[in-house]
Amino acid sequence: MRWMMAALVALIATTAQAEDGILNPDEGGIAQLRATLAARPERAGFVCWVVYETQKGGMHETALAALQDCADSGNAPSMVLLSHAYENGLGTDASPEMAAHWAKQAAMTGYAVGQYHYGMALLHGQGVPADASAARYWLEQAAAGGDENAAEMLKTM
Repeated sequence: MRWMMAALVALIATTAQAEDGILNPDEGGIAQLRATLAARPERAGFVCWVVYETQKGGMHETALAALQDCADSGNAPSMVLLSHAYENGLGTDASPEMAAHWAKQAAMTGYAVGQYHYGMALLHGQGVPADASAARYWLEQAAAGGDENAAEMLKTM
């Protein structure tokens, strides 16, 4: 937890330095992360990692909007995390359809973990109609991208 706070301080320090050199931002936390993401999309990887750590730390409702911003920015790992949030009702109502939607978005970026999760949703009919052929396709893509879980699943199909 201490390192997460250090990361937040580092992020805020690089975006909210006063003219006289005194750090005194008007606001910090998730709102600042969202503002930074909007203003500096090239920092998406770092910002979305901090959002992920916040969400993982149990601040589900607080992190959900920022996680949405990260997913909307094209950050594939955030798409998978948003899918997980919808699947498990973390900070939002559970929605298998939204979980499958965000897994598909991640899969379509070429992110192997997203391809695996979307393949599994298709295999089990979670939020989408079950489709073994499409599931095999996405699992093969994931395995080709290095996802070991997908490779193992393909052995059992």
